[in-house]
Amino acid sequence: MMKSKSLKVLMLVLLTLLLSAGSVIHAQTAAGTVIGDATGVPYVVKDSIFGGQPITISLWDWWTPRFNYWKDITQKYTALYPNVTFDVVRTPGDEYWTKLAAAIPAGQGPDIFAFHNSQFNQYIGNNLVDPYPPEMFDPQYLKDNWLGFDQGQFQDSEGRVRFLPYGPMAALFYYNTDLWKAAGLTDADLPKTWDQVLEVAKKLTQTNDQGLIDVAGFSFNSAISALWNDMSYQQGSYMYGADGKSCNLNSPGALKALDMITKFYDAKVTSKDFPAMTDAFGGGKIATTYSWTWYSAYLNTNFPDLHYATSPLPTFTGEQSPAVGRNNPDVSSVIPSTEAPDRKAVSWDFLHWLYSQDSVIVDLALLHSVAPPYKKVFDDPRILANPSIHLLEQQLDYTVFPGEIPDSVDNAMQGVEGGVMADSSNQDTLDAAQEACNAAMQEQNYWVVERNYKHNDEMTP
Repeated sequence: MMKSKSLKVLMLVLLTLLLSAGSVIHAQTAAGTVIGDATGVPYVVKDSIFGGQPITISLWDWWTPRFNYWKDITQKYTALYPNVTFDVVRTPGDEYWTKLAAAIPAGQGPDIFAFHNSQFNQYIGNNLVDPYPPEMFDPQYLKDNWLGFDQGQFQDSEGRVRFLPYGPMAALFYYNTDLWKAAGLTDADLPKTWDQVLEVAKKLTQTNDQGLIDVAGFSFNSAISALWNDMSYQQGSYMYGADGKSCNLNSPGALKALDMITKFYDAKVTSKDFPAMTDAFGGGKIATTYSWTWYSAYLNTNFPDLHYATSPLPTFTGEQSPAVGRNNPDVSSVIPSTEAPDRKAVSWDFLHWLYSQDSVIVDLALLHSVAPPYKKVFDDPRILANPSIHLLEQQLDYTVFPGEIPDSVDNAMQGVEGGVMADSSNQDTLDAAQEACNAAMQEQNYWVVERNYKHNDEMTP
């Protein structure tokens, strides 16, 4: 009798284990399932990867929001292939590139690392990272369905795909809706030209009893160089010379752009002594401002009670032609060329799985406050629900991607703000910026694709 009961108990235990095992099996995505096809090559779930042997893939990044996203999304890949785990490492930005530059040539770098297109020459020009495999990322499909590939923004001189964009970012006009309404302004008053910005800024500016500005009508301190750069493009002026080895920062169009900027100071709708726009707008001390769309995420996080809206970036004529301004895409992770082939196969499989998914592409666009790069998700409900990104989509066709902007070139351009704040003449400011930028361009050959801009024929030669 005892033996019979023991047998029944054993059978129940075995049945429970089988049912539990079955539920785990069914919870996993079956081999052969197509996860997505956004890269032009469908990602199909495999029976196993890395021969089923345990492997830990290291992934480096410097930006905390993206680091947190990797920590979450990698767990979903591990759910597909339990033998694959990830070591996601965040290295502060001021140490990130220094550590990579030492680790990768020595074969001691990460398996995957977050990239930035300002490092194109350093890593891609020196063959420290591999191109994206065409058998996973179809170049023609990317050219037909993703932004920027038709203008060579993500390929090397041999046409090989070097990274994918999370999406392009550019600038918009930001305005405090409470201050806007209090001044009696409506949507009909939203400016399309810089002269119109000046007129509404006069209505929005508030001064105290001493005549000092209490609320600036339009202020952009800390963003002068970026604003001037966009205004220069609006004048048809590229930032690099046609040879790709010099700069074009003291052109007549660039001077007209800087003259417009100083006009706002002369009209006393802002002041050179006024705080930087970053927090002053969020704090209600600036009625309207200029910024790239990263600013929306910053405001939403740091000033959740602020009532603001965006509108398209004004131009000198009110038209988008010849350009609205510059764009720059945040770009995907890359894989070091020094990584062992068997590990590299797992890393590439992860990236193929990742970027094949429409939902991931939307996630990353929203995370970076950029327009999605994949045309098929332009009308995704989450994108349409984000006013800044939806506006950005509408002006992208007339934004210019110049290519690599190394730190030395960026420092030369930042000198424009220094010149303005030092009360140098606008021509002297641009002459100094041009000299510094030309010197920077002589340091090495940089990746310049500016004149691949689709409306190049409308720009100044």
